[in-house]
Amino acid sequence: MSLVPADFAQMIEVREGDAGAEWLAALPAQVDDLLRRWSSRLDGETRYGYVGIVVPVVRSDGVRAALKVGYPDGESAGEAPALSAWAGRGTALLLERDESGFALLLERLDADRSLFSVPVDEGVDVIGGLLSRLHQVTAPDGVPRLSVESARWLERVPATWDRLRVREDRRLLEAALATWRELGPEADDRLLHRDLHYGNVLAGEREPWLAIDPKGMAGDPAYDVVPAIWNRLEVLVSADDPAAAVRRRVDRLCETAGIDRERAYRWTVARCVEDLMWTLETGESGPGGEVLIGSALLARL
Repeated sequence: MSLVPADFAQMIEVREGDAGAEWLAALPAQVDDLLRRWSSRLDGETRYGYVGIVVPVVRSDGVRAALKVGYPDGESAGEAPALSAWAGRGTALLLERDESGFALLLERLDADRSLFSVPVDEGVDVIGGLLSRLHQVTAPDGVPRLSVESARWLERVPATWDRLRVREDRRLLEAALATWRELGPEADDRLLHRDLHYGNVLAGEREPWLAIDPKGMAGDPAYDVVPAIWNRLEVLVSADDPAAAVRRRVDRLCETAGIDRERAYRWTVARCVEDLMWTLETGESGPGGEVLIGSALLARL
């Protein structure tokens, strides 16, 4: 596999256009420069995600690490500040970062062993335990704030819903608006991961499981519940009572993480609406299950 996998390059070019193509053209030279700066050499094949590549490396002192270089998008801007604030407490260690914050040298974890390798409930408990630790940290400067994002959604989403002629139950929208209006302004200053699902928890040597790839945000811990719910969705869909299965998973995660269940229900409905709007607007596929999950929780609010 080349340093920049073809599938990744095509995804970036389609999504980001000329700016993405320009970034891709400069990427090999950027990696070479980072390897020199951080006294590292390549040690395996490139992996990639939605916005960046991760290359296993070995430092001159023999320490195995992972070089991550991401496309400079707004959502990823909170990763470096968040990892720095957590300092390896429940997450991969941040060893180095460049001036942009989009190139990072990280503690290397086992990329072949995520929480997808364990039973669903065990994975929920691991995620809950990690969230309980991550939420103890006050959010640093440099991450977005849930209170600000809530105000933006409150202003923007109703018109988008009507413009797109969304056919889903409008009560989902009304519940989301109430959450942004009532809970948004009081969202506190806890440091949130925003994307802690089964694939973003990898096996490590320093600890059995560690979180990766945060989209750091300051806000209400209850906002962090949904990624673990719409991940491994097939288990919920195939249950005899999918709505009840959704609620059981949310309840279990809240108990393990020490998160208020009603607030989790409310923020999860709001995040389902948020993601549904993004999917309909962009035409890209979201995590799926937004209507199932949102409706299941709305029925108990």
